[in-house]
Amino acid sequence: MVAHWLMPQVSWDGESLEIMNVLGSGPGWLITWFIQVIPVMVFVAGAACLAQMRARPTPWWQFMRARVGRILPPIAVFLAVWLIAARVLPLLGVPAGAVQVAVQIAPQMLWYMGIYVMLLMAAHPLRTLYERYGLSFVALLGTAGVVVDLLRFQAGLATLAWANLFLVWAFAFVLGFAYTDRAFSKLQPRMTALIATLGLGALIVATTVGPYPASMVGMAGDAFSNMGQPTVCLIALTLVQVFGTLTFRAALVGLAQKARCQRVITWISARSMTLYLWHLSAMFIVIGVILLAGNADLPRGWSLTWWLTRPLWFATCLGVLLVLVTVFAPIELRRRRPTKCG
Repeated sequence: MVAHWLMPQVSWDGESLEIMNVLGSGPGWLITWFIQVIPVMVFVAGAACLAQMRARPTPWWQFMRARVGRILPPIAVFLAVWLIAARVLPLLGVPAGAVQVAVQIAPQMLWYMGIYVMLLMAAHPLRTLYERYGLSFVALLGTAGVVVDLLRFQAGLATLAWANLFLVWAFAFVLGFAYTDRAFSKLQPRMTALIATLGLGALIVATTVGPYPASMVGMAGDAFSNMGQPTVCLIALTLVQVFGTLTFRAALVGLAQKARCQRVITWISARSMTLYLWHLSAMFIVIGVILLAGNADLPRGWSLTWWLTRPLWFATCLGVLLVLVTVFAPIELRRRRPTKCG
């Protein structure tokens, strides 16, 4: 949410909409190293997945029905609302060009749902291989991702890059298996910090000496994106994020056990899909009001006005998002019949 809300620099002259990504200039590339959290999200998904599979053993088809059944209703409603909005908003006077841009951008985040479902489909065989070979299998996935990139850039086998769409994310996912398996429980903070530092070093080398863009999200003007198809930079970033977090695990667990933190975490967890799906829509509403009703452009990125308005900008986007969550969260929170893998 923070990453997407940082990005827009938008102007409207009454006829055409000009959109720029603030993170594509200035220190934006460095900020993406902190706010590109998909690797740690996949890691957490893997950790939760193995815990659930062990606690509630079920056949593959029941496992998939339960998991996918949870995410499909919120997604279906999200897409239906945007299909309706694409028709209705121009009739209400919203410029058709602006609506078209929003309709094209809003569903783009669903790519992560595709990755998530792909990993769920492979979860059972990945578990079998992990439980047979342990951390060696995790290392094999990471090594395979590096080999794919070597062949992609050194041997010109560009189409092979599609293999990393699975290998890179499977590496983070199965690393989550290892966490649930307590494979890192004996690692001292100095060791986890060392692994995170090695990952950071690899990331720096890859983006300075290697052919990789400095940004961890796709940027206009870059020869290619580290996210599509995923590159070794995402493997290095996974090590930075996972083991960097494990370095402070004791403090984070202590914080999470505080009553106020538990309430916040519980509230967010129960509505995570709704927050994920609708945070861009909240931002579009704010942008629309500023451009069309307020007749003003969003400030130029990194300017003094941009910095001064960030607190109000984030507060407004969050306020609109909370309204959308109030409306749409009941779909995610609907009462379900208990299932073995639910």
